Formats: sequence, structure tokens, C-alpha cells
Amino acid sequence: MITHALGDVEYQESGSGSVLLFVPGSFSTGASWRSISAPLSERYRTIATSLLGYGKTQERRTPGSAWMQQEMDALDTVLARIQAPVHLVAHSFGACVALSLAMHRQPAFLSMTLLEPTVFYLLNQAGDRALSRQVRAITDTYMAAWEHGDPRAVQHVIDFYGGPGAFAAYPPAVQDKVMAMTATNILDWQTGDAQAPTPADIASVNTPTWVVCGSHSHPAMQRCNQLLVDTLPHAQLQMLEGANHFMVTTHAAELTRGIEQRVSSLDR
Repeated sequence: MITHALGDVEYQESGSGSVLLFVPGSFSTGASWRSISAPLSERYRTIATSLLGYGKTQERRTPGSAWMQQEMDALDTVLARIQAPVHLVAHSFGACVALSLAMHRQPAFLSMTLLEPTVFYLLNQAGDRALSRQVRAITDTYMAAWEHGDPRAVQHVIDFYGGPGAFAAYPPAVQDKVMAMTATNILDWQTGDAQAPTPADIASVNTPTWVVCGSHSHPAMQRCNQLLVDTLPHAQLQMLEGANHFMVTTHAAELTRGIEQRVSSLDR
């Protein structure tokens, strides 16, 4: 744990060697990486954190005042504690936060592994209006349901990421846990929507980047991830067969191997 005047920031560390920093997405904590980080900690110094409002990281945002700078500040706090260059691994909205940090603050990233970054703003910028409208329709429905007091509003976004019926398939305890984090996730969407980076911002990132997208993910996710790779100067895209947005849980072994291979090749 890192104590900070603006709010504590989660910090979990294990192992030694080159540094791998794991940043989860929404509805998750640093513990969500355990199936991946634990085996890698036998060879690397692995560090995990959580985004604002999740796990042991305290919330700093409020409705109507949710900015990417606040998320970047929290992640900067983790980097200051590490005091070494890192290979960054981030998922979903966490990958967006990491990408924003790379664009605007030039952190000491040796590489970035971005698992389905939610860069949906690229769809509209690229003229992919139909896919952009699909994403907006889902988020509008989600937020309207939440504003009208529907405790199960989050099922709209979970089914978008995991496919129809994904939320209903969760055990009741998991449904309750996810529903309890809805207000924080609404802030995540507001944070991501507050100010979209430009293609020029993205093209300024020279960090070697590996973007992973699921073969079973929504076409909007697949398309925006391809657009991201097309814009970054040193990026590669991998389609992970059989995976969707929840690949950190369902495809941990494949991701662990891929991360180790990539980091090993860059550390030579």
C-alpha cells in the first residue's frame, strides 16, 4: 500500500529482476492478475495495483469531475515507488490509463502489453460510424438504467464484453460484487469520455507495444484495437483464439507465455 495525501494506492510486489507492472481494468483489483503474475514472479519483479475506486486504491473522482489526469496521477505514484523502468501489462480501461500516461508523461516503459484497451473513441475518429453507434447505444442504455435506479444496469456492459447472457451466467455472489462496483465503473466511462486523445497523440508513443484482442470479442473492440495498432509506430496485434474481453481469467496460461516470451526478447 502506498499512502498518499490524495488517497491510498494499492501496491503488491513479489519476486526480483526486471519489473513487470500489472494494471487491471474496471471491476478488478491487482489480485485479478494472480494467475499470470504469480508464475512470472519466479523470474521477474512483479507489481500489481488497482485503478481508482477498486481494491485498496481510494477513489479521488466524483460525478461530473472525473478526469484521466486523476488516474494517471495514481499510476504515477506507483511508478515513483518502483524507481525502475517497467514492462507494463494492462487490461481494458487500465490499458487506456497506461496509454494516456505514455502519451502525456513519457514514463519509463520498456514495453506495453495492452489487453483489449477500450479505445472506442478511435472508431468515430476513423469514420467507423456504425460500430461507434453500437458502443454508444450500449453505454447510453447502461447509464440510463443506472440513473433510473436499476441495480442490474451493469448487465448491459458485461453482456457487451462477454456476449449475451454473460452476466446471467455469473454466480449470484459474483453478480452482487459486480453490481456493487457499478458507480465506480460509471466514473470510468466518464473519465474515458472526458477528453479523447488525437491520432497524433497516439503516434507520439514510441514504446514497443503488444495489443491482444479476443477472437470472440465484439467487432467494435476488434476494430478499435486494430486502429490503435495502425496508429502506434511500434505495435503488433495478436488475436487470441477463443477469447473475449475477460481473457485475463479465461486465457491466463496463454497470456503468461506470451508476456514472458515478449519480455525475454526485449530484455536481451
